[in-house]
Amino acid sequence: MTVSPDGKHLYTAGPGENSVAVFSRASTTGELAFVEFEKDDVGGVDGLNGATSVTVSPDGNHVYATSQFDDSVVVFDRHSSTGEVTFVELHRDGIGGVNDLSEARSVIVSPDGNHVYDAGRRDSAVALFVRDSSTGKFTFAEVKSHFSEGIDELYGATSVTVSPDGKHVYVASFENMAAVFSRNQSTSKLTFVESEKEGVGGVDGLDWTGSVTVSPDGKYVYAAGYRDDAVTVFSRNATTGVLTFVELEKDGVGGVDGLCGVISVTVSPNRKYVYSAYVTDDAVAAFGRNATTGELTFVEDEKGGTGGVDGFDRAASIALNPDGKRLYVAAKNDDALAVFSQNAMVGNLTFIEILEDGEGGVDGLDGATSVNVSPDGNHVYATSNQDHTVTMFIRNGTTGNLTFVEAQKDGA
Repeated sequence: MTVSPDGKHLYTAGPGENSVAVFSRASTTGELAFVEFEKDDVGGVDGLNGATSVTVSPDGNHVYATSQFDDSVVVFDRHSSTGEVTFVELHRDGIGGVNDLSEARSVIVSPDGNHVYDAGRRDSAVALFVRDSSTGKFTFAEVKSHFSEGIDELYGATSVTVSPDGKHVYVASFENMAAVFSRNQSTSKLTFVESEKEGVGGVDGLDWTGSVTVSPDGKYVYAAGYRDDAVTVFSRNATTGVLTFVELEKDGVGGVDGLCGVISVTVSPNRKYVYSAYVTDDAVAAFGRNATTGELTFVEDEKGGTGGVDGFDRAASIALNPDGKRLYVAAKNDDALAVFSQNAMVGNLTFIEILEDGEGGVDGLDGATSVNVSPDGNHVYATSNQDHTVTMFIRNGTTGNLTFVEAQKDGA
């Protein structure tokens, strides 16, 4: 799911319904109201079979969605007042010169709004498009592929991200590596620079790299190695984009705990701390971050079932409030959101409360899969793959505690 830049609307991709759903968001209460949905093969819409992701362009004028079964990227016009979307076109693998969109998993618009990048897992490729900012349409430019160009670093590409300065693109893949490309900001074209691969040049911690994130200052890149139970730190050359291995933090080494099965990593707004959620350890690990070197120092882990902490079974997603005072964890097997306070001085976490499906009037958290906080910090949203819902909570600005407001459920 994604929120429009103006904060007025929320969009979700429903792979089971082959659709994109639209909700309006009240500016004062944060409550959601169902507006409409666009469904594959209904009303001329096409390309949404198994919709996997959705994003809004930086100018807020267009919505883009990917499909893993239609092997496509779909373009919609967005009405800025109502949030409604109108089908414009789709780009499908193998049609009109477009190539390498098989099992499209991830789509992102560059910070300048001029280009669109899509990662196709089965084709092991990143497809590049030039975007017309007035119409939202885009034109296929080129593809970087494991199979056609021999770029081994793209095998099993799962996610793609652009650095904050827009100069470089980083791709995570199941080939146990992170690939680096320089980005021509005029043409969108990518030039392979290098890759950081597990076991090469002293690099460690990249076994099954599921995702990479660039720090807000653009100086460091953090990678999650699911099968290595590790977070790997790289320094980033802002001119070339080249990564240099700095260190890794590995479960069970040097007192580090709570890293078994890393699934999500985030940097705090003040850039001082890094937090990771792990599905196997049912834990959140906290690290202090050296802003100069990028290195991490283990602070603590908060593990389900210890010290009164609850709500961590199969932790699937983690989010920090914009002010950095509260951290929220979505736990799939606990059907819950766990809430922690963050000590801004030392980075450690304190368990505050758990919001559990069916308890105290809370609904819509059965199989909680993701959590996010609105940019103003006033509301928290969670998704569920069992209840098929988006659930909304009001956040107390003083205590950080959450109060259940409503759940928008599929079909209701």
